[in-house]
Amino acid sequence: MLIELEDESPTPHEAVPCMVMTMHQGKTNQFGKVEYMGCLRNINPVLCPLSALAFYFFFRWGMDGATSFPSFRQPEDYYELFALPGSVTVPARPLSYRTQWDWEQRMFKAVGIQSKEKTHSARKQAARHAELFGVPESEIRRAGRWNTDALTGVYLSYLPRSFMRTIAGFPKEGRGYFLPRAQHTPDEALCSRIWPVADVWLARMEAYHPDRQDNEVVRCDLAGCGFLRLLRVLREVLLQDSVILRKQFPLHPLWKDSLFSCPEYLSFATRVEESLANVVTPDELTMQKYWPAQEAVAKLRHETTVFEIRGLQSRMTSVWERLDQMERSAASSTTPSATVTPVWIQQGGTGIWIGPTEVANPHLPPPPPSTASTSPPAGPPGSPTTAPAAAPAAAPASTLSPDSAPDSAPDSAPDSAAPPFILDPQAPPMPYTMTRGSNSVLRLWTEWTMGLDGGPSIQALDRCWGARWRVGPGEPMFYSRRRRVMMEIQRRVQEGKASYERQAVDQLDQLRGSRSLDWLCKNIESLCL
Repeated sequence: MLIELEDESPTPHEAVPCMVMTMHQGKTNQFGKVEYMGCLRNINPVLCPLSALAFYFFFRWGMDGATSFPSFRQPEDYYELFALPGSVTVPARPLSYRTQWDWEQRMFKAVGIQSKEKTHSARKQAARHAELFGVPESEIRRAGRWNTDALTGVYLSYLPRSFMRTIAGFPKEGRGYFLPRAQHTPDEALCSRIWPVADVWLARMEAYHPDRQDNEVVRCDLAGCGFLRLLRVLREVLLQDSVILRKQFPLHPLWKDSLFSCPEYLSFATRVEESLANVVTPDELTMQKYWPAQEAVAKLRHETTVFEIRGLQSRMTSVWERLDQMERSAASSTTPSATVTPVWIQQGGTGIWIGPTEVANPHLPPPPPSTASTSPPAGPPGSPTTAPAAAPAAAPASTLSPDSAPDSAPDSAPDSAAPPFILDPQAPPMPYTMTRGSNSVLRLWTEWTMGLDGGPSIQALDRCWGARWRVGPGEPMFYSRRRRVMMEIQRRVQEGKASYERQAVDQLDQLRGSRSLDWLCKNIESLCL
């Protein structure tokens, strides 16, 4: 029986025949259960099982002087015939195990193969071959019929498609069925020279009707029709593969047959040879060849983006929790004159102003107090409740943390997560040490623009305090070298070499290769000239 995997062959150049066989007994099936297995046309015609079967049937029924084609008038005429009999002259005699073993031993000896297994060698090596090419173990078990679970035996298809693709030389996944030698289909006049009687019997079976009296067959048999249709496909396989095999084995006596010297065949062989000399691989197959590497890069970038988004969400959640605490503290205060100290929270590219509505712009000074009664309570210099006389941005407090909350909220609970970095331009600068040991341009860019591990971004520190926060030993030099990389990222975006900063980061990481980030910082100017 012959079928086509229509769901996996949507385009003409991907169509490939699949021969499906039924089995009723075997080493793993001793109870007469109906099992199925199939095979595809192999990329290499020497290894193709359909090609071998086609040439065998041609040798048996199609060559000059071969035995006559069997009768398909009634099932009894062909049901007892074996596809691989023990003798061509006696097709009703099965091929014995001893004959198989003898021929296997002769073949192994002729090519110098030393193996304990003889008839079992193909089954064993096929499983190893599939494993080397990455076929899942479950597919190999289905192919060898080693699975006994109900899912495989009752509900799933018996055709392990990944295994069949791999054994035939195709990618184990996808729809890359492309055979250059099958681009040309032989003419019907040429095909009809091979087993012409098969067309006659197939036409008689298809014309059968139970109400007619002049039927030329006893009944339309499903097995007989399937075998005759198989022969129609096999003769195309034979003609297409013979063009290549004649060049590889020019001295084989098979080519002396009149079929391979007729004008129709010579014209067809010329067309096939010309197409093989100028093979154009379809674009989708070329894409499938490089897709695994591109898929890995895309997956890595996707994971990096998701990680960055989650980090930003975590920071924003911390900021909003802090804002909520301050609002509740101001609303629950019993002192009528209590106010929230204006402060500018800068985290990454996000800035939030906390203070009265009248001074919602952090760049404008808040209005001076009209009376002493409206002034916040006095406190030591630098405390969170001290209001500035004319603060352009925020109160004198340097940072706010759970342990240093405003006096108006003494009962506020500390945050479970790390609080955001709250920057006050009028407060003394808080020293910050840039991350050491980072060996990635992406990590440097993240720290520079958004901050790492809940810390401030380098851009926010520069906007708030300029260079006054860089007071640690070696910090100015470390900052200066890292700044070269950030300037190069901006330059690439401005000059159009990158569409956005994240793309420029990837370009510099590729330029760095396996070398360190410090090496890139020291050589960035010479590399990017």
